[in-house]
Amino acid sequence: MGRRIVKAGLAAGAALVLAACGGGSDPATGAGAGGTGGGGGSEAGQDGAAKTTSLAQPDSLTVAFCQTLDNGGGGKAYQVILRSFAAKDGAFAGERTTALPPDAEPITGCDDDGPSYRVNTAFNKDLTLVAGLVDGDRAAAFDLATGHEVGAPDPDSFTKRPKNGGVAFHPVTGRLWYDLQSHDFQSTDPLGSRDPKGGLKTEESTPFAKIPDLLEQDGPTADTALATDGIHAVTVPDGGVVATSTTDNGLHLSRVDRGDDGEGSGVGAGAFLGDLATVGLDEDNKVFCEPAFWRNATTLVCDFKQLTFSADYKKLLKTEDLVPENDRVNGQPVLSPDGKSFAFLSKGEDGRRGLFRGDFSGGEPKKITSVDPPVADEDNLRTTLIRWN
Repeated sequence: MGRRIVKAGLAAGAALVLAACGGGSDPATGAGAGGTGGGGGSEAGQDGAAKTTSLAQPDSLTVAFCQTLDNGGGGKAYQVILRSFAAKDGAFAGERTTALPPDAEPITGCDDDGPSYRVNTAFNKDLTLVAGLVDGDRAAAFDLATGHEVGAPDPDSFTKRPKNGGVAFHPVTGRLWYDLQSHDFQSTDPLGSRDPKGGLKTEESTPFAKIPDLLEQDGPTADTALATDGIHAVTVPDGGVVATSTTDNGLHLSRVDRGDDGEGSGVGAGAFLGDLATVGLDEDNKVFCEPAFWRNATTLVCDFKQLTFSADYKKLLKTEDLVPENDRVNGQPVLSPDGKSFAFLSKGEDGRRGLFRGDFSGGEPKKITSVDPPVADEDNLRTTLIRWN
């Protein structure tokens, strides 16, 4: 599981000026249509308060839209739009629309990065900042109200900073994490973290040999460390056991493995993961799904399957479907704060997306609201449910 290859730097160009919603549908219209309620948002989309209210209101669902555009200089520019909806009735709760600088790229959830996994770690816990790379090799955080970088380094200083290939927000502490590549080749580099608004003066470094301690500390910390290595993973709540998936081999579980010399067998945080031999996930019983979250230490939700493992993870005991078999296009589920429900985006035959809510009994999910694109340019728009706040 090697370190993700650093993307080529984006060409700098003139700043992109974008309308707040790009001429798309009114957010209040999308919030109310087809949901179980949603009428409470009928005026919110026109109200200036919707642009300043917190997007991370308790019991709300936040959807991210990322639009990729040609910046006119041969590179790409990005517009990030977040919208929050009440989980109970789909009422429109708030919005941010941000055009990032032309040399900046969100770390995930936009173009050419495969399925929109790990998008949760691209945003801080208050949904006020988005993580990205500047010129393809410097970790940064951008204010979702202004698009400006926060905690940027001194532009006049004569220093040489390590390059960064991956960056992620810790979902609990809110610190910005990134890899520290001191060389122009893959090596056993440390991880760095800082208060995004405090800048480099708050930076702390974790040596490569200490990365296993992070993977065993707790689930959110392990997931953040692995995200800096470009690895989509979900870790059990207490840390130490990780679920990942590959195209060829499907779902597999790994345990933290320090290696005989205590320093792993590769580069990046993924060097410290050793595959577990789990009956039911072996060569003859491959399970193809992308891990979404652990409900507890032995119950994993992977796409829309609930898998229960033995306490030692050596055997898959039971597999249950969480939604009926269907022909819809369904996004990854997110877990409710109370752990009793899940929500997801789903597209039907009419091409429209909706927010749906399900429970763990396996019944048919219930629609919360419709989610229409905020811009007309859907070919260059990626839509992802970030989290249930």
